[in-house]
Amino acid sequence: MHVMMIGAGRVGLVSAACLADFGIKVHCVDKMAERIDCLRKGGVPFQEPGLAELVHKNVQAGRLCFSTNLEEAVDQSLVLFIAVGTEDEVPGKPNLTDLFGVGRQVIGMMKEYKVLVIKSTVPPGTARRLAAELKSEAAVAFDVVSNPEFLREGSAVEDFMRPDRVVLGGSSRHALAILKDIYQPLCLLETPIVTTDNDTAELAKYASNAFLSVKISFINEMANLCDATGLNVHDVMRILALDRRIGPKFLHAGPGFGGSCFPKDTRALIATARDQGCQCPVIEGAYRTNQALRAYLVEQLRSVVGSLEDRTVGVLGLSYKPNTDDVRESPAIEFVRLLLEEGATVQAFDPWANQSAAAVLKHDRLCFVSDAYEAAANAEAVTILTEWNEFRNLDLDRLKKAMTGDVIQDTRNIFDPETMAAHGFVYLSRGRGIRGARKEAAANIAA
Repeated sequence: MHVMMIGAGRVGLVSAACLADFGIKVHCVDKMAERIDCLRKGGVPFQEPGLAELVHKNVQAGRLCFSTNLEEAVDQSLVLFIAVGTEDEVPGKPNLTDLFGVGRQVIGMMKEYKVLVIKSTVPPGTARRLAAELKSEAAVAFDVVSNPEFLREGSAVEDFMRPDRVVLGGSSRHALAILKDIYQPLCLLETPIVTTDNDTAELAKYASNAFLSVKISFINEMANLCDATGLNVHDVMRILALDRRIGPKFLHAGPGFGGSCFPKDTRALIATARDQGCQCPVIEGAYRTNQALRAYLVEQLRSVVGSLEDRTVGVLGLSYKPNTDDVRESPAIEFVRLLLEEGATVQAFDPWANQSAAAVLKHDRLCFVSDAYEAAANAEAVTILTEWNEFRNLDLDRLKKAMTGDVIQDTRNIFDPETMAAHGFVYLSRGRGIRGARKEAAANIAA
């Protein structure tokens, strides 16, 4: 079988490479010539563990190719996956221009029956709208299937190859059967393949991300409460995690959720509900909690350092999570912006995301440095915002010697409080109490 993947971004490229690894011939098309050129030369335009090797393997096997020629790929393919971006046009309203534009393009090129598969994250009703708009322009029959992705950056290849479920939404049994055949290799892993209608498939993607957003905001609210009461959120989390109705995942306190999915999809679900005259106060509250966390953390730092004006702060971690260079809606980016607004000088380091962050953060009091110790040099405080493994193994004596101050703000709770105190740090963490002489002052931020 031949399929086409329209879009060589994070979702499209991972999906294309993994489908090719299933033994399917995949033609991956993107309008960005520089991206296709990079891929043809053996590169990958972004960081994702295991992806470069998978792309190379399947290109060498002749199952994966890249092009900007949409018409040629349409002619060769039975199934046309659409994985274009749907970033917010305005908050809560995804921009569907590229999705509908691609749909109109391929309809005009089709000479025989095709299945259009929407992998992009879209509001409920989008597939129906697309099918209705294209029907009047189509010279041949086609079907539209909704196949939302559930890929986590940093583990996207593994998520595609070993998913919790595959969701297929559509009204055509024939089209659904074709998609089931494509995903047949996953049946060896007993992966559930859920078939439903388009609208339900589209809503399920939003609902999944919104639920996880609520869970993250909940544990962060518990961390704030633990700061106020002197309790340890890790103890609370362990008790919660033992309840099989709750489970242990997404129960780690931190600076809040970010990235290209959770914030955008949560906003979109809230907007979708409002459009239908429905309120979602739980989801709305979770989103507000998340947005307030960065200011909370700046206040936590200020409470022990004092005014941040003319102070130097080292920042470790800029991507929204480890194992990716993606800084879209990263809590770290917003935290740095707030520090700069306070008048601080920021020395920032991320193992992968310095370049990505430099594209969105520009300030004469901000510099990007080459390692954690350079970020700490002459800093009154160091804040850890992304839990990269290399930060867990820092030489604490060397870090302390590089600094002029003694404050470590660990928003990911990667260090042991007793160890940090033993090395002479004033240690600020998330919901685990505050070590050092200024504990009382820092605790006041929760009051």
